[in-house]
Amino acid sequence: MPDLRALGALTVPVVAVGERWVSAASLDHVADLVGIDRSGHRMLAPVELVEKYDAIFAAAQRYLRVFPQEKMGMTVPRRDKRGMRELGYHVFQIADDLMTVRDGDTYLQGNAPAPGGIQTFDQIVAYGDGVRNRLRDWYAEQPSQLWRETRTTSYGAFPMHLYLERATWHSGQHSRQIVEMLRLAGIEAPNPLPQSFFEGLPLPAGIWE
Repeated sequence: MPDLRALGALTVPVVAVGERWVSAASLDHVADLVGIDRSGHRMLAPVELVEKYDAIFAAAQRYLRVFPQEKMGMTVPRRDKRGMRELGYHVFQIADDLMTVRDGDTYLQGNAPAPGGIQTFDQIVAYGDGVRNRLRDWYAEQPSQLWRETRTTSYGAFPMHLYLERATWHSGQHSRQIVEMLRLAGIEAPNPLPQSFFEGLPLPAGIWE
């Protein structure tokens, strides 16, 4: 981390060439840095992203409703300090951070600790209801030019369209992880989102990446 701070980068992932660096959040920016062809990925329209985001939230709530409370302490593979309480809360908190992002922010991407008042899956689902309502209202209030505006945060300098896409697939990836955690608990996820649902979102190939 000291080497990253010396470059001016505050969060990972980062790709650096000498003293030049970019956030790996944008593979096109990485391609430009290292001198290779861009990926050709085209972001879904903001309205499509928000629709997918709401469906991801609804799915995560379905999964959490059937997760046994006694399994709350299950930890996520490769993340020993993240249990199901943290994972479930994180899915929704990502959107809360998106809706408050401002220039100059340290962009937490939903990584603040879950509050002490949220201790059950039912409480996480109720928090999710609030986030879904706030996201719908927030999106409806935004002018169309917002998505072309750049926000410079600890995550990098990107248009709000990319921040929205990032938040959508980030929550989507964690919703996939909840399905896998249910499987590890011996439970079948109710009506899981098919892989085709995630087409158009640049999710990692692996569940735990």
